[in-house]
Amino acid sequence: MGDTCTTSGPFGVFPDCEGLGASVFLNLVYGYALLTAAGFISDGSELLLEILSPGLVGGLLLPILGAVPDAAVIIASGLGASKEDAQEQVSVGMGTLAGSTVMLLTIAWGGSLILGRCDLSSRGTAINKTLTPKASIAEAANKTGVTTDTDTKTNAIVMMASCVTFLVIQIPAWMGMQANKKIDLAAAAVALGGLALYCGYQVLFPELQRRKIAAAQAKAARKRGAMFAAHLGNTMGGILIDGEVNVQALNKMFEQFDSDGNNEVDVQELKLALVAMSVTMQDTEITDGDVDVWLKEFDKDGDGLISRAEFCAGMTHWVLEQAKNLSVRSRRPSFEGSLREGGRHELSAARGPAHAGLEPLLGSTPEQEAGEGQGEEDESDVEEEDDEEPMTKSQIIKKAILFLAIGMAMVTLFADPMVGAVSSLSKALGLPSPFFASFVLTPFASNASELVSSLYFASKKRKKNISLTYSQVYGAVTMNNTMCLGLFMVVMRAQGLEWTFSSETLTIVLVTLLVGYLGASRETFKSRLAVPVLALYPLSIALVCFLDFVVGWN
Repeated sequence: MGDTCTTSGPFGVFPDCEGLGASVFLNLVYGYALLTAAGFISDGSELLLEILSPGLVGGLLLPILGAVPDAAVIIASGLGASKEDAQEQVSVGMGTLAGSTVMLLTIAWGGSLILGRCDLSSRGTAINKTLTPKASIAEAANKTGVTTDTDTKTNAIVMMASCVTFLVIQIPAWMGMQANKKIDLAAAAVALGGLALYCGYQVLFPELQRRKIAAAQAKAARKRGAMFAAHLGNTMGGILIDGEVNVQALNKMFEQFDSDGNNEVDVQELKLALVAMSVTMQDTEITDGDVDVWLKEFDKDGDGLISRAEFCAGMTHWVLEQAKNLSVRSRRPSFEGSLREGGRHELSAARGPAHAGLEPLLGSTPEQEAGEGQGEEDESDVEEEDDEEPMTKSQIIKKAILFLAIGMAMVTLFADPMVGAVSSLSKALGLPSPFFASFVLTPFASNASELVSSLYFASKKRKKNISLTYSQVYGAVTMNNTMCLGLFMVVMRAQGLEWTFSSETLTIVLVTLLVGYLGASRETFKSRLAVPVLALYPLSIALVCFLDFVVGWN
């Protein structure tokens, strides 16, 4: 192709090419590697949520892990190069920081509003899982929307407050002090201090962590319950017969839970039954939290007891849901899934005959899929499962550590080559700065898993889902404004670089304050807000161009 290529990065083995074609190819390769790494880190963090309680690990470790891919690119953009090269390549780090924040607050926020919208009641709040056709676009824009909870508004306020970290470096820059050691250190200290305060807030007021953990624990409980139902069903011709749940098997399962035979399961009976079930599933670590999850999922009338009808209805949904997820996985093999497959087989080998209990679920899926939509879906909305079987807690820890280790290793290897590839692509395209290429490309690689999961979770059309989605978006932006900015300032100080990012800073702060104000000022968002919020993404790029090349802020 006539492209000039060199090698760089860790171990000096990663190619970096100047030509357009080769640069595009390398951006795709390195971008996919970072996407895969972010996916492993996200999956490992989600596994830890199944066994954690809100506290130090949930409030400190998990938020930091979520920001690792962006932070790695930011560090790689300034370290390991000459001062002259670093001054140019650090624009990739700023583009990653700005692009990540703007993408989350526009595409993730606006897309979640569109996918999660429901009909609005006469009181102006969204009606869960209800979306009827509207006569016109104007009616749809004003009579549909989403409703969040009060805690989500608090997270938006915290996010806006985190913008203060930018002022420490930006105000002196406007005064002509672009490369001042003391100011750089002060900005890094304030940003990293903000990170400590935010993590402390998560530890002391762990509502967001509680919601994440509750969702992960409910997901694990559904897998374990469906597995046990399938195990019992094997003795009665299968849990699914001609696409219908075997009622006889569910009744037998209920009778094992109802030890006194009064057709109701109380909390003590539930705990004893779960302990017995966990022995069968080779997982003896049952906690009060597991009991609470089951009670919440099955006790629909809130009397603290699970009737036979409630048990059979809830377990039927769990079984059909699990069968559908298994079927989807079996029809959609992927490269990333094949990487995970080895770990799954290794970590699940100790379960012996348990795996056979899932065969009836997978085998009868086509019929059940056709009938599933006939019933009303309850609150146990979950994401598509990655694992066919529930795991013991020790296996969850091993798998989480494996995924996190793989993700961190891949981030370490590919962050620096990605920076070089983005810089080369920027030159090949004739762009005035690598900022613009990294603004668009890098965030979609490092944040794609969060973006997709946010949109998918919002599409469940429930208040608790959209509240968690928006809270996670606000939390991720807060991490950008504290941890990622703090590391960026450390890089700036280490290389003695000048702060030349006034327009980028203003853009980040404006978008954060605009969307943050929306989130903090109301709990219901009408669908009409999606278009102006999504428009902020291209407008952000346009604003940077205007301030840099017309006003001359660069």
